[in-house]
Amino acid sequence: MKIQEVEAQNLEFLKRYKKMKNKGNKLFKITFALSIFLFTSSVICKLYLCSSLAIKNSELEEAFTYRKQLEEQISKLSFENSNLSSIDLVEKKAKSMGFVEMTEKLLSINPGAPIQVAVLKR
Repeated sequence: MKIQEVEAQNLEFLKRYKKMKNKGNKLFKITFALSIFLFTSSVICKLYLCSSLAIKNSELEEAFTYRKQLEEQISKLSFENSNLSSIDLVEKKAKSMGFVEMTEKLLSINPGAPIQVAVLKR
C-alpha cells in the first residue's frame, strides 16, 4: 500500500508541476509578446518624430535663408536711400526742375505773425 500511495503522490506532484510549467510558459509568452510590441511601437514613434524634426529643420533653414535675403535687400535699400537723400543730388534735381539759387539773404522771420513767412532783404 505504501508503494501505491507514493505513486499517487508522485502522479499528483507531476500534475501540479505540469500546471505550474504551463502557467510559467504562458507568462513567458505573454511577457515576450508584450516586450516585442513595446519595442516595435517605440521604434515606430522614434522614426516618426525624427522625420517630423527633419522637416522642421529644413523649414528653419529656409527661414534663415529668407531672412538673410531680406537683410541684404534692406541694406541695399538703405544705401540707395542715403544716396538719394544726399544734398548734392537734391540740389542737382532742384536745378534740373528749374529752381534757382537764392541770391539775397533772409532779413527776419516774425514769430508773432499768425502765418510764418520768410521775408527777403531788399
